[in-house]
Formats: sequence, C-alpha cells, structure tokens
Amino acid sequence: MSKVYGRQDSLLDTAPAPSPSPPSRLDRLALALTESATIRIWYAMVVAVCVAMIAATLLVLVYVMPEGSDIAGTVAFYAKYNTLLRVVAAGLALMFLLGTIWSAAFISTLWGADTSPNRIYTWAAIFSEILVLGLFFTESGIFAGTVLLSGNAPDSVIHALHVTVLVSAALLGPVWVPFALAALLISRRTGLCPPWFNRLCVVVIVIDLCTLTGVFTLSGPLNGENGLVGAFAGVLSPVVWVGGAIAWEVVEWARVRSLPLHAPSTN
Repeated sequence: MSKVYGRQDSLLDTAPAPSPSPPSRLDRLALALTESATIRIWYAMVVAVCVAMIAATLLVLVYVMPEGSDIAGTVAFYAKYNTLLRVVAAGLALMFLLGTIWSAAFISTLWGADTSPNRIYTWAAIFSEILVLGLFFTESGIFAGTVLLSGNAPDSVIHALHVTVLVSAALLGPVWVPFALAALLISRRTGLCPPWFNRLCVVVIVIDLCTLTGVFTLSGPLNGENGLVGAFAGVLSPVVWVGGAIAWEVVEWARVRSLPLHAPSTN
C-alpha cells in the first residue's frame, strides 16, 4: 500500500500546475489606474466634468433663473420651461437612488477608518447626511408640486413655493458641514485620504457656509434663487465635494483590487 501511495505522490508532483486565469476587464482597469499617468488622466477627466457642470450652472443662474423678488419672472420661468422642469423633477428620483448608494459606500469607508471614541466622527457624518437627504427630498417634492401647479394656481402661490424651495436649499450647506468635517478629521488622524482631498474638505466647508446668505435676502448676489454667492455656492459645494470624493474612491478601489494581482503566485 505504501508503494502505491508513493507512486501517486510522485505523479502529483510531476503534474503541471494549472495556468492562471487571465485578468478580467475590471482587473485590467484597476491595474491601469495604479499607474501615475493614468491617475492624472482620470483626475483631469473628473475636473473637466465638474468644471463643465459648474459653467453650465453659472450660465443658468445668470441668463435663465429669475431673481427671488421677481414674481412675474418666476411665473414666466415655470411656464416657459415647464416640460423641462418636469423631466428634472422626475430625474431627482434617480439622483436620490444614486446619492443614497454613494453616501452609504463613502460613510462605510469612514466607519472602517474612524479611530475616534465611539466613532463619533462617523456618527456625525451619518446624521448630517440623513438631514441633507431628507431636506433635499422635501424640497424636491415641493419643487415637483410647483411645476405641476404652474398655470393652475395664483402667481403668488407659484412664487411663494419657488422661494420656499430655494431658501430651504440654502440650509443644506451648513447641515452638510459635519459630513465634510468628519471626513477631514478622520483622514488627518489615519491618513485615509491624500492631502489634496483634505484641502478639498476645507474648501467645501467654506462654500457650504456661504450658502447661508440665501436666507437673508431675495435680491442681489447673496440671494438663494440666482445670486452668484447664495445660489451658486449651493451648486458648487456638492459638485466639488462629490466629484472629489468619487475621484479618490475610484483610485482607492483600483489600488485595493490590484493588490492580489501584484502579489507573486505560489504553486
């Protein structure tokens, strides 16, 4: 019996090792995103998209959006762009779906790295994001109702609902500050994010605080309807924050996924 077993062992020792399976498309993409040149291209693409969104927003604020004190202009705005505004209102539902998934993924990353007592930083980020999503959801519902009421309600009602939506949006910035601050503190404690992302968090916090000017006036650059400070900051902050976070998360995903691919294979 021992001779038979010995013969089987020798056959197994001389058998050729199975060839490794070829890397998948995601594996190849992850490997590419670990190279410095590809990372720079990826960051440039994200910056280009963010700049395009910011430029489009600026043009809409300057040439399309009515001032907060302009009742006739507000009513005309909803009448002229009613079909497009209905599409926007419907698209917000998809935005909530994607936003919830992204928020959960990013907060889970913060949770895993958080070393603060009882993970107080991550809990602050969680409650901040819950308030932001809840407030934004409420505003979106009022906005959708305003679009449907256009042409079927008094002008004063349309104007009041419009102002309510955009002045409420001015509160989103300060409510979002704990989220960005938590990410900054966790990153500085643990080295979770690169230095450029830490600086981005500081910029986002400053922009978020600027949105608060929209609760003080209905006209001028500080108003939350089309003001270059009050309204523009409300759009600039999420574009910069989410764009920067996604840019870093993709590179971090590529680094983690490519680790087994770089490891030497053992037979």
